[in-house]
Amino acid sequence: MIKLMKENEIAFWKLMIIRLVSMLFLLSLSRTLLFFFNINSFSDIDFTEFLRLFYVGLRFDINTLIIFNIPLIVFYGLPFRFKYSRRYKQITDVIFEISNSIAIALNLIDVIYFRYLDKRMCSELFTFFGGTDENQLGLMFSFLADFWYMFLIFSIFLFIVVIITRKTRLKEIISEPNSGWYVKQTISFILILFFTVIGMRGGFQLKPISLLTAANYTTKYVPLVINTPFSIIYGSVTDGIDKVTFFDDSIIDSLYCPIQKDLNYNRFVKGSANNHNVVLIILEGIGQEMMGFYNPKYERSLTPFLDSLLSESLTFKGMANGRRSIEALPSILSGLPSLMATDYPTSRYSINRLDGFGSILKNYGYKTMFFHGGNNGSMSFNTTSKSSGFDEYFGRNEYNNDKDYDGTWGIYDLPFLQFTADKLSECQKPFAAVIYTLSSHNPYSLPQNYNLPDTTIKTDFEKTVRYTDDALASFFKKISKENWFENTIFVITSDHSNPLHYFNEYKNSYSSYRIPVAFYAPEVFENKRVDEIVQQVDLNASILSALCINEPIFTFGRNIFDGKQNQYFISFLNNIYQYSDGNYLLQSDGKRTIAVYDINKDNRLKNNILGEDINIQSRLEQDFKLRLQQYNNRMINNKLYFTK
Repeated sequence: MIKLMKENEIAFWKLMIIRLVSMLFLLSLSRTLLFFFNINSFSDIDFTEFLRLFYVGLRFDINTLIIFNIPLIVFYGLPFRFKYSRRYKQITDVIFEISNSIAIALNLIDVIYFRYLDKRMCSELFTFFGGTDENQLGLMFSFLADFWYMFLIFSIFLFIVVIITRKTRLKEIISEPNSGWYVKQTISFILILFFTVIGMRGGFQLKPISLLTAANYTTKYVPLVINTPFSIIYGSVTDGIDKVTFFDDSIIDSLYCPIQKDLNYNRFVKGSANNHNVVLIILEGIGQEMMGFYNPKYERSLTPFLDSLLSESLTFKGMANGRRSIEALPSILSGLPSLMATDYPTSRYSINRLDGFGSILKNYGYKTMFFHGGNNGSMSFNTTSKSSGFDEYFGRNEYNNDKDYDGTWGIYDLPFLQFTADKLSECQKPFAAVIYTLSSHNPYSLPQNYNLPDTTIKTDFEKTVRYTDDALASFFKKISKENWFENTIFVITSDHSNPLHYFNEYKNSYSSYRIPVAFYAPEVFENKRVDEIVQQVDLNASILSALCINEPIFTFGRNIFDGKQNQYFISFLNNIYQYSDGNYLLQSDGKRTIAVYDINKDNRLKNNILGEDINIQSRLEQDFKLRLQQYNNRMINNKLYFTK
């Protein structure tokens, strides 16, 4: 009888080890699929580096493994006989199968989702499922249709999980346990809990592991080290920001203040734009990489109309301040970059006061409008544009004709831009309008009556880029006949760069932010290609300056028409901040500098020159820390606006 009980105890430990080790293997395997299905994004990783990243990632996999298997550890570890009952074991096994399948499914979802974010999911998951518009269900069906093979892969993983569960069930205990058995089981349970805590902490170090820990192993490939459940759990817990005190609060405004007070211009403007209309066009997911204007070596361009328009415009080296559509509007309209783990519109700070340049334009008699053919409420565009001073919102509801509905996001670009042209011609002058295109977004559908003019275009994404370009050509053709056209300045930019990168020079953490920025008004702006960074947060102050409106405005950007102000770019991704002065790029975890690159000589970020030039590094660190302190502290204290 005693021998039987000992064999049962051995079997218990054996099945626990087999189950947890098996799940660790499956979890780690599902993590690495992100590499194999997105190998173009990691083209400079050799086999040795891949093995290193896989190995260090086990530390984060173990953390996730334990969190998702706490029910198994506790329910099977309890020092009581009832854990051997048939119904109890069935319930525990079902919980085990469900929890581990969820962890694996999250990794597999990110295999595809990574292409659009360049990072693992964080609180975006709750933003998506917490939304109230009708995009969610359509997108899920679209995901299953377009990426059916991921569902097949998940089914294989699920089958393996079920088989492991069936093969490692706890055997029945026949004899009645004695007091010694309860003592041993209690000691075993305490030991299990001890090692569980150590595993969740990631070791015996002083502080538990977090998302920042991954930066100790790599700055460029954090998504290969962490797994998606880990990113969601720890990213969602830390979506707030901490107060920063690099500089004394009494002097920081004298060193750097995110307020533009003197919006004068001394370059690039050859004629007055006083009382002109302004149309700000935001392209959906079309980066510099997709445009022939920025890539003259291309044999063919996907954007012939935009290329011709930009060739007659004042253009810059545009940079997005975020990687997602929902991050773009606060940057473009209100000069607020995306420097948090979550986006501003869905963060805890979204109730802050945030003034956009539309609010100032209204004070000067401008009618302000926002046009986006999407489902009303999509990605909080309606509330974000309203808070930025754009009063009238025109979306799918206002268009009121679902014959042109794409089945997922909203109204196709071509008909909606024609609708927009009519509304602009009808409204009072002067006006300020933001037009946000839609069709070049996954699932990349085209209207049935559209004939692609270039049959050599292969991918669905590229086809929608050409479609949007054609839609803009028709839009400009129509409005060019209106009498208000000559008294309008047009600003063209994108919300973020394209999700898939085809050329090596765009496959790094700096160039993946490159977007178009152009100012078109031949009578107002010089026709010039300027070799300077212009980021999204530069646009609000610059537009006011071009319109001859010298009104103070809150912005983390600069007035690009003032030659006295220095260019810079800032971003945040995978818990790494990036700051560039146009010549060098600094990467930091917010406390220490991790890397420095000479982007003029090393545009693929191959050579980290950290510590080689202390003067340059110190200057970059100070400029970055000034902006980070102002961003965090003003965000926390609700000071994202100008006060007299």
